[in-house]
Amino acid sequence: MELAEALELCRVSLFRTQTRLARMKLFAFGLILLVGTALSGENFVNEITAVRCKDVWIECRFDAARMRQDKAVLWHHCHNDVCTNIQHYENGVDQLQHRAASRRGRVYPDKFRDGNASLFIENVQMSDEGHYECNVALTEGLYTKFSVLTVLASSEPPQLTEALDTRSFTCSSRNGFPPALVSWAGGSGMNYTPDSVTQHTLNPEGLYDVVSKLTRRFTEEETICCTVWNQPLQEHKTNCTRVTPGQETDDQHLLTATLIPVALFILACCVGFMIYRYLSKGRQNPADDRIRKRISSCSHHTVIVLIGRPHHGMPSLINSCVFAYKVKEHFANWAGADKDPPHYAQPEEVPLTERITITRALLQPEDRFWTSERDSYLDKWRREEQSHRHPFVFVHSCTEMLTTVAKDEIKELFEDIKSVTGSYPFTGLTKKNQGHAEELVPFFHSLGSKRVFTFHNYTIQEHKRTPKRDEEFLDFMNACIEETDSETVRLIEDV
Repeated sequence: MELAEALELCRVSLFRTQTRLARMKLFAFGLILLVGTALSGENFVNEITAVRCKDVWIECRFDAARMRQDKAVLWHHCHNDVCTNIQHYENGVDQLQHRAASRRGRVYPDKFRDGNASLFIENVQMSDEGHYECNVALTEGLYTKFSVLTVLASSEPPQLTEALDTRSFTCSSRNGFPPALVSWAGGSGMNYTPDSVTQHTLNPEGLYDVVSKLTRRFTEEETICCTVWNQPLQEHKTNCTRVTPGQETDDQHLLTATLIPVALFILACCVGFMIYRYLSKGRQNPADDRIRKRISSCSHHTVIVLIGRPHHGMPSLINSCVFAYKVKEHFANWAGADKDPPHYAQPEEVPLTERITITRALLQPEDRFWTSERDSYLDKWRREEQSHRHPFVFVHSCTEMLTTVAKDEIKELFEDIKSVTGSYPFTGLTKKNQGHAEELVPFFHSLGSKRVFTFHNYTIQEHKRTPKRDEEFLDFMNACIEETDSETVRLIEDV
């Protein structure tokens, strides 16, 4: 037994030593590429170009018959002279699970047997650019594959504005990479680019904003066009405007005559709105008050169970429900939102009333999220179902689109919940103001979810109360209580 353990320690130490040596190769990466190419004309590196916000595969294929039994695979990423391990599997187990929420990319262990350890990166960002190294442990040593990922970004359509004196024009475009080229032309075929001044600015996202100003007096009618070029993408976007000289004074008079009535109208609206806010201050929506009374009068023990993955808004949804119900209280972080693992979203249970509690079941952050704790959760819910009712709600962020694997996992989860309660869970879609709720709602209805709610959560940073936002969360809690009532009636009828 001691000999076997010693051999296993030696094996692990050997693999780690090999991976360290492989990482040292990255520092000599440029030298290897230059010398190797000069001597043999062979490209040692897989060069990949991706477009920001699209998906990309970085291939790593090997001879599966020569793979070591522990199926050890390790991926490194180097960007801006910083190298990190982003994937590490041994014996089919993710060795970097503790920081799964922050790392980028995904490999599929079930494809190792086919000789495929390729890395899939979803929704590519500028920070994904850099050098990638795939290491696979083979029986005779370490197989290494180098790749270089270049990320390009499509510029936004240019915005063209004209000064009142019609002698200067400004063309602006945002979020391009590499820096876009700007050209000016007229409908007559004239090139006005030499009369322009262009400036590029690197924004916090690592993308370039461009502003170009053309200064020129036109004596004849002309169509002015600004074109933004992204040469690597072979992409150009154009905006044009029509210039009519000799009408500067008339245009200014017309603008002044139009702006004064508009300004007076806006001022009157603002004053009226302020008066309305003053007169209605402190008054609540009567319908919302009736729902609050309905929640307060709930007589049976109810636990609303929210199920979802980290960073999908579960703690903020709990905070929002409590804040909407406790109309006379200030906002507080009851559910521990914005906390990082391992203390994510403490406490797990938050009381709403004496008989209503909101809790959460935190799933794994990867697509294969319904695996490790599945049996323990189901057993717990079956035991608790004997003493009180559980309205289940699956929570998902509108900012994250669903992959095929995730859809299959969610379908399995819904079936498991139905086996416990007899019905499919509700669905709560958070961050509706930032994502595409209209694309997700039909999918969850197709799984059997009777109600699909969309929310704009109150947060620590933004929690200005409005009756409309309160109504979203009150309607949601009322639906959960009604679901509990219907389940209770069904159980009584069955008896």
